[in-house]
Parts: sequence; C-alpha cells; structure tokens
Amino acid sequence: MTKRFYAKYIVNERTIRLITFLGFVFGFSGALLTYITSSYFKQVMNTDNVGIFYVISFSIILVSLFYLNKLIEGFGRARTLMTLITMQIGVLFMLQFVDITIEGTILLMLYTILFGVISVVFDIVLEAYSTDGKTGRTRGLFLSVYNFGFLIGPLVSVYILQHYGFIGIFFSTMILYIIMFFVIFMALNDIKGHIKKQSLSSTQIIIKFKNNINLTKIYLIAFVLRFFYAVMTIYMPLYLRDIGFSWGDIGLIFAVMLIPFIFVEYPAGVLADKKYGEKEMLFIGSIIVIFSTVIMYFIHDPILWVWMSILFVSRIGAALLEAMQDSYFYKQIDENDVALINFFRSTRSIGYIASAILIGITLYLFDDMRYIFIVLSIMFIVGLYPIVTLKDTFPVTQR
Repeated sequence: MTKRFYAKYIVNERTIRLITFLGFVFGFSGALLTYITSSYFKQVMNTDNVGIFYVISFSIILVSLFYLNKLIEGFGRARTLMTLITMQIGVLFMLQFVDITIEGTILLMLYTILFGVISVVFDIVLEAYSTDGKTGRTRGLFLSVYNFGFLIGPLVSVYILQHYGFIGIFFSTMILYIIMFFVIFMALNDIKGHIKKQSLSSTQIIIKFKNNINLTKIYLIAFVLRFFYAVMTIYMPLYLRDIGFSWGDIGLIFAVMLIPFIFVEYPAGVLADKKYGEKEMLFIGSIIVIFSTVIMYFIHDPILWVWMSILFVSRIGAALLEAMQDSYFYKQIDENDVALINFFRSTRSIGYIASAILIGITLYLFDDMRYIFIVLSIMFIVGLYPIVTLKDTFPVTQR
C-alpha cells in the first residue's frame, strides 16, 4: 500500500512539473500577442475604443465554457487540449497570410477565443493532480512559472514587432503551440483521460455557487481582478502609446511590471497552506491595487521609471489576489468538478465583457483615458466587501 502510494505521489509530482513547464510555454505564447492585440484592432478601426472586439470574443468564450465539461467528459483532458491547440495552430498559420484587415481581425478574435478556452483546460488538467493541503503551493508554482513566460514575452514581442511586424509574432506563437502539442502528445496523452460525468445544467451550476456563499464571494473577487486585467491588457498599451512611450519602452515597462507574479505567488501559496489562509492576503492585495490605480490617475507624463514603479507595485497586489483566489477556490472543490471550474473561469470572460462595455461608456462620456483608473479604483473598493466577509480556509486538512 505504501509503495503504491509513493509511486502515485512520484507520478503526480512529475506530472505537475511537466504541466508547469507547459504553463511557461503557454504564458510566453500568450504574452507575445496579449499586449499588442488591441493595437492591431486599433489599426483596423482607427480608434482607441476597441472594446467591441473583446465583447464579442469573450461572449463566445463565456458560452463555450458551459459546454466545455461535456467535451472533456467525452474526449478526456489531454485529447481536448490537443484538439484546441491544433485549432490554434491553424488560426496562427492563416494569420500570417492575411493583412491587417477585418478578415485578420476575425482570425485574431478566434485566436483570443481559443486562448481563453485552452487556459481553462490547463486549469482542469492541473486540478487532477492537486490536493487541498498543497493547493496553494501547486497553484502558486504554476502561476509563477506561467507568469515568468508572460514576463519575458513583452520584451520578445516588441522586438519581433519592430523588426518583423505582426507576421513575425504570429509565426513565433505558432511554433510555441507546436511545441506544446508534441509535449502533450508524448508525455500527457494518458493523463486521467475520462472524468466522472456530472451532467449539470447551467442553472444547476449557478445554484451550486449560490448555495455556497463562499464560492459566490470568491467568484466576485475573481471577477474584480479579471476586470482589472482586462482594462490593463486592452487600454494600458494604448494609453502609454498615447502619452508618448515607444513600443520598446512599453515592452520594458511591462517586463518589470510582471516580476511580482514570479516572486510573490508561490511564497504566498505556501503561506496560505501553512500559516495564514487566503483572506488576509486577499485584503492586502486589494489595498495595494487601490492605492496604485489612484496614483495612476495623477500621472500625466511619459516618465519611464515612474510608470515602471507604479505598475510594478500594482502587480504585487494583483499577484497576491491571483494566487489567493485560486488557492481558495480549488480548496472548495475536487478534480471532478469540471463544470464548477468552467463556471469559475467565466470570470475572465465576464471581466473582459464588463470592462469593454463600462470603459467604452467612460471614454465616450469623458474622452479621457485617465478615467479608467478611477473606474478600477471604485471596482476594487466595492470588492473589499466579499473579502472581509469571506470565511477563511486555514487550517486545512488533506483531501
């Protein structure tokens, strides 16, 4: 019995490391396109108010998440992941032969949709090898490595963009997806393939969250963070360009900005498992983000070190929030709760949809992008309520 347990432990640890490596490649591939996608849309529409593309893309992601669990139940985790990655490779291949036109925009929206769904499948794959007593560490390590890929991505992205244009970005991203496909095919194809069927309707999923007040609260907290990410991803590159920064400066700013995700999330996950739980660090993270976004409103000039510093501080708060919300949520569920995972990850889609609509209205009314920072501050202040009323998880027992 002991030998079997030890062997299973070794397999799980090796698989988690492999999935974490894939997380790095996935994060790097995402960073190559994430921060320049809005610039692509702007060139097509000739306006900063490009939210409509994100509303459409993430509305489709949101709908698809309610059917994703059925797909995984039928095909298994690995096959579903490989199928989606194959589709993404095809989209990136076609993007290399399309000009910056509405056709290219449609393909780039399809890329965004597939990226969103693939990220959820990675979550489901990782959850199959997590236990409650180590959820914070497992998630923290995955997020740290994933975000390390995101950190170096902007530096590489702006270099490729300046020398080879969008075609170079699409080609490089396609190569990374090909690498992911072969790693999954060779090493993860036998991953706990099929899962327990649950046959939960959308209404039943919502009722499960509604009946568990703490799941509802962590969902709201995750939504606020995703709203923040969406605004920063869509509008911050455009804002920094508008006030006078070059793409080279922006790449450097974003690389430094993302450093906290590497050094904060894993230690925070360990602390959540062993000492504090998540509640206290969720509160601290929110206060840091509120403080940072308020300051951003008052900065008007393109001073490199100033923007680098304030965005760096904001991501310390965001990194705490990201690690703690994942740790808290995955301690409430098990590996077969795919439908609940899909619903929880809908916060990303809803965050993008809500931010595109709300910021679009804000820009229409005030015609000043600085007001996005006021909107963000208000969102996080409202988000403090579910945090302070959340039931903490510490101490936690092994599942």
